[in-house]
Formats: sequence, C-alpha cells, structure tokens
Amino acid sequence: MSDRHTKELLCELLRIFYTKGWVSGTGGGICGPTDDGNLFLAPTGVHKERIQPDDFFVVSPTDGSVVVPAVDPSLRPSECNTIFCTAARIRGARSVMHSHALSSVLAADRAGEDDHVAFERLEMLKGIRGLTNRDRHLVPVIRNTPRESELVDQVEAALKDDRFAASFAILVTDHGAYIWGDDVWEAKRHTEVYHFLFEAAVARR
Repeated sequence: MSDRHTKELLCELLRIFYTKGWVSGTGGGICGPTDDGNLFLAPTGVHKERIQPDDFFVVSPTDGSVVVPAVDPSLRPSECNTIFCTAARIRGARSVMHSHALSSVLAADRAGEDDHVAFERLEMLKGIRGLTNRDRHLVPVIRNTPRESELVDQVEAALKDDRFAASFAILVTDHGAYIWGDDVWEAKRHTEVYHFLFEAAVARR
C-alpha cells in the first residue's frame, strides 16, 4: 500500500474500533508501516474516530523519535509510542493496536496472581497466525503503571519470554491490551480475534 492508503486505512480502522468500544474516550492508539521502514503513529489525547491522515506522525521504530510531525502543531505523539516501537524492535511488528476494551480488562482479571491467561477450545484461535483450535494459547499479563511509558520494561520482558512466543498480544491489568501483526491487515485480524477470545473467556467464566 502507498503511504496515503496506509494512513487512510488506519483512520478507517480507528473508526471501526471506536464503534466497538475499543478506543472510546480518546483512549487507545494505532500505528502502521511507512514505505521507508518507519511507523505512522496516531496522536494522543484526541478522539480516535475523528483522526485524519494528516494527523499521523512518522516515528523511527528504533527509538520512537519523531521523523515527521503531524501537520497540526498542537498534536502530540501517542503515549503508546515507546511500547509500539518495543514490539517492532523485538517481534518485528509493523502495525500495533492499543485497546481499552472492557473485555480486555476483564480477561486480564482472570490471571489473578499469575502472569498470563490461557485460551483454549475455541475455533477462533485459528485466526491467530500459527495456531489451531487444539492449541492452548498463553497471553502475557503485565501490571498497570501511572504512565504508559513506564510499562516498557514489563512489555520487553514479556516479548522475550519463550512461553509467550506464539502470542501477538499483551494484556495490561485495569487498562487494556496491545495487539500486533506483520502488517495492518494482520494486526486488524489479530485485534478482532483476540477481542473475541477475551469476550469468550469472560462469558464462559
């Protein structure tokens, strides 16, 4: 996809995710790949369903530095920036979505004192790359912090943990989830599938 098409698709996805209650109240975030290997990053503190293509920043996945600012000088890069870049650096993620869905918060509660939740006996597991409906799928759960940037050490540890090598998501207690893929379309699919898994796990309980 061209850079323009990518930004338009990211805007479309934010509108869809808003209708599902995953990025309401200015919460949540998204990023996607540029043609030259950087990332388009949504701004913080704005209504995500109203974001336009020119509102995206271009950041380096190496360190999160701003390569190209948004057209509107009043906008600021998403608080998710360092976490998105950590997923890009460690897992090769090229598109990441941050959800504030209630189902993700309730699913994280299932971990209790453990550092993960397990999903199994669900056909929708097939929607996660590499999985079958016979797999027991572990998703890491990390503890929330006052600032999103303070989650990075926990995120990095979870991404490097071999137990979670098959996971494309991280749950944050009392907060939400980070979900990613190799491109925008895979991130979209994984986002939809993981939210189904979250909702199913909560409903079954």
